[in-house]
Amino acid sequence: MLMRLLCGGIILFWTASTAWLIRHDVLPAFTARDVPRFSLDHLSSRRAQQSQARIEDKTGRRVGTVWSVHSATASGVSRRDVFWIEHFSMIPMLRIEVSSDFAQNGRLDTFNLKLFGAGERVEIEGEDISGNLAFRLKVGRQEQLFKVDASAVGMIGDLFRPFPTLPQIEVGQSWRMHVVNPLAAITGIGSKLIPMIVKVTGTEQLATEDGPVECFVVETDQGARAWVDTDGNVLRQEVDAPIGGHLTIVAEPFDQERLNHISNVPLPSGEM
Repeated sequence: MLMRLLCGGIILFWTASTAWLIRHDVLPAFTARDVPRFSLDHLSSRRAQQSQARIEDKTGRRVGTVWSVHSATASGVSRRDVFWIEHFSMIPMLRIEVSSDFAQNGRLDTFNLKLFGAGERVEIEGEDISGNLAFRLKVGRQEQLFKVDASAVGMIGDLFRPFPTLPQIEVGQSWRMHVVNPLAAITGIGSKLIPMIVKVTGTEQLATEDGPVECFVVETDQGARAWVDTDGNVLRQEVDAPIGGHLTIVAEPFDQERLNHISNVPLPSGEM
């Protein structure tokens, strides 16, 4: 029962989590800007099309891996994310597969998330319907429906990687995001939405395996940080997760063979 509630809470977090970036609700002290959006123009490089990052806990131990693959479609951009979580807190071994389709203006059009390893069916479907993003959360035989104003959704991130990509940012740019509080989703106590202010605070050299890289530094008022190169690739990010504590997500070379293997690992998923 605990595992069911935990997985359901985490998935609810990833869905909405995932991160609602509000385009026009920015504090007066900051300059209002559009939320960074990924478009066809950003698919020119191999690195933009395919990215991979390792997920480390506070001790530096690898607890998971995330892969992202962007591709052009007739209507815009499609993104496929695969998360492999293998040593994370009290969570069992999980594979999360996410498919997202974006219109040419970068706005989310459809969203589908499936979790394997929870022992029962866990899936989230989202679709833009008449200006609203309607979501359906399925956990076992139970379903929950919720919706948000599609015009208010700029980007979807996730617990294990808040920022998938941040193209065309500049120092001083800022926006507000709201994330779902997974503890509130599980216990019913506290606010389910936690507001965060995101700001590009400056530039900094980041040491990488390929040498130092000049990066934009992106920070939130909740302590998350990201280092982004001039092409919008997020090379490193740090976040304090509600479950599992401090996480560091570091970009690494894309391993297609490993992704193929992980995608075919049999994990219990219940009836689908």
